[in-house]
Amino acid sequence: MYRSLWLVVSSTILVSLAVDRTPLRYVPFRCRNGIPVSITFRCDGFAHCQDASDEQDCQGPSLLEAPPPVVNVSVGERMNLTCRGTGTPAPIVSWRMNGNELLDPVCDWWTEPDGTGRLSCRMRLIDAGNYSCHLRNPLGSIDVQPVTVATVQGSVCGNGEYSPHDADGPPSCLPCFCAGVSQLCQAADLYRWNYTMALNDWKMRFATWDGQGQVEKVTEWRTFPTSRPLYYDLPYRFIEYQARSYGGYIQYVAESHREPGDDVPDLIMMGYNRTLVYASLNRTESSPRSVKIQLVEHNFGLLNGSTIDRLELMMVLSYIDRLLIRFHPQNGHYEPSGNEIVMDAATTLDRGIGKTTAVEECRCPAGFRGTSCERCDVGYDRIFIGPPMGLCMPWKWHRDRYVPKSTTERTYHYV
Repeated sequence: MYRSLWLVVSSTILVSLAVDRTPLRYVPFRCRNGIPVSITFRCDGFAHCQDASDEQDCQGPSLLEAPPPVVNVSVGERMNLTCRGTGTPAPIVSWRMNGNELLDPVCDWWTEPDGTGRLSCRMRLIDAGNYSCHLRNPLGSIDVQPVTVATVQGSVCGNGEYSPHDADGPPSCLPCFCAGVSQLCQAADLYRWNYTMALNDWKMRFATWDGQGQVEKVTEWRTFPTSRPLYYDLPYRFIEYQARSYGGYIQYVAESHREPGDDVPDLIMMGYNRTLVYASLNRTESSPRSVKIQLVEHNFGLLNGSTIDRLELMMVLSYIDRLLIRFHPQNGHYEPSGNEIVMDAATTLDRGIGKTTAVEECRCPAGFRGTSCERCDVGYDRIFIGPPMGLCMPWKWHRDRYVPKSTTERTYHYV
């Protein structure tokens, strides 16, 4: 008996605490004559009830309670904000962060029937910023001022830096890359993943490089002279958006050892009008030899021999145009190896090979996406102005500037 009573009481409490997620179009408004219509018809300027009762006693939104101007939380704690308004019908409360629509999965928000809006976020370092509340009903809207300034404590690094997930050694700090458009970043909570492919796979391409940046496709690798360097030209899965590969490794088995005085690079990466080279210092006499290259800035340099910083490496990883691996000849001719090449990447799924340590996750402004803001969001196009990688601007802006005025939106299709 007591157990049944406890179940009834528990169920009642859970139901009372649950948030009603029914879409507004399914919520009824009952006219005076008893006929129900959708609550979305209330005060919309058209009489949907025969007695026009859905258009009576209408009132625009007004503010009753604003969220606090300042909130201080620690990493992992919840930030709870309340914004209460009144009006007929009751206003819908929406939230924005730094002026952009709030779409972050770490936050939950809802509006109660009386016009009370609530926001609850489990805060990360990149969630620091300005949070604003907005009231809206069919008769008007209010942008509540002032906004709430949220600060998040818990970082051992300074502004514009983050600490990698590295259990060994003292804490270190890396500068935020974030495509040059944000200073809010943290170590991403991602797992390692590998791109794997045999060097003699049918999708593999081949190319030659003149040592200055010019790459030429090679189709007849069987008759290619061994006096000229030939490269495996890695296909799509190893190139383009690889910012999540930072700190990971590229591993493969070279067909031959390096001879003394051999200065031909083992690996070449090209992207954003930059060419980075890696030349192994390992002069082993065994053949074949294992090559393991970590994708960090001190392992690469420019063609003129100068070193690079994290910014330049991340720019190339953000969009790799070409990734070339040296092809060593065997027995006087080139023959693709059956060995595999493995390149680290990152994913949200645990594949059983551990977590990433140095991949960053940035708070991106509107129009940017990707862990490092390296990609343009849908509806935006990259324009090379401002930061080294340019800005992501709306297509409308792009059309107004570059498309002839005679081209209408109906006939213009942006690819």
